Amino acid sequence: MATDPMDEAAVDRGIARTAVVIALRDDLRIADCIASIDEDVEIVLALNGPSDAVLKLIADHPRALTVTEIEDVGNLGAAYNAGAAATDRQYLLLMDSDCTFAPGVVRSMVRSVLTEPVVKGQVVYGESAGLLSRLTARVREFDEGDYISALSPPLIYNRVIVDHIGGYHFDELIHWCEDREFDFRLQLAGIPVTYLPEARIFHDAQHGFANMRSYFRYGVGEGIAQETGVFTTPAIPVVWRLFEAARTLVHCARDKGPGAAAYYALLKAALHTGTAHHLLNDPYRVRDRYPASAKRARMVRSIPQHSTRLTGPQQRRLRRAHWEAGRRIERVRDLSVFHPDATGPESSSVVGEARQQQA
Repeated sequence: MATDPMDEAAVDRGIARTAVVIALRDDLRIADCIASIDEDVEIVLALNGPSDAVLKLIADHPRALTVTEIEDVGNLGAAYNAGAAATDRQYLLLMDSDCTFAPGVVRSMVRSVLTEPVVKGQVVYGESAGLLSRLTARVREFDEGDYISALSPPLIYNRVIVDHIGGYHFDELIHWCEDREFDFRLQLAGIPVTYLPEARIFHDAQHGFANMRSYFRYGVGEGIAQETGVFTTPAIPVVWRLFEAARTLVHCARDKGPGAAAYYALLKAALHTGTAHHLLNDPYRVRDRYPASAKRARMVRSIPQHSTRLTGPQQRRLRRAHWEAGRRIERVRDLSVFHPDATGPESSSVVGEARQQQA
């Protein structure tokens, strides 16, 4: 479909105000990721425990890179926050170092975020010849790709939304579930996530049991989030988890096949083991940093691990937890405050005006 010149001029202005933010530790595939960025956007690398090889790659790279670093190794939320702080660009596009953009995706996502506050693209999961690699792709599709959410990557958003979702991008206490908690706050504020299926990125194939390690880490993040009250805690934990796991595995078998469901059962076990590991050992030493208001938000019908969609009662319970922590997250009545570049060149300063109107 043809786009008029004014639209493309607006997209060009949006490109100039966009940063791609990538958390990076020791993944040399970052070179391919950067090479796939086919627009003149700012590229921000948020390092957390980088290897010497990664540091050399960055130093020798011919492209201009904005580099920041945190000491908390493995804390993706803190890395993304540092990346957001290192740039003044209005639109933040979150990406992973083990993924690459399809041609034109950066531009299409920027075009969409000019009129939508949060935009999610589509992950295409790579597969190798191994059975576990194929099962991992099917389970990842089921667990993250078959419903609309703010899980990253690829995710682009207008940073003005932060003023409406508690005043922060990502919760730095939560390791490995930072985007899930971000999604919950978007729902509390009534900020929609627009799905752009044609905006595809390609995830490198996963091998062996690496995916189980990821789910173990998600379980640690789940445990932290429950203790701090930004996720709900099942009032009857064992009964709820058995019920939720059984229901999820039935749906996985129906949608992706019995092999994927059997593998997903192992991943669920790894996730709950990670949660137990946090409860017993606090591996990231976060309890000393909990705010005084931290407490569990207990519900009989807790939030399922599969899916981010909150029910009305779940929204009310999380909203109350945030209020008790001093964060009032109200529903945004006028989403047009997030669309400064949608109408023409004279609107480039609307962000500041929108913030003043909301104050």
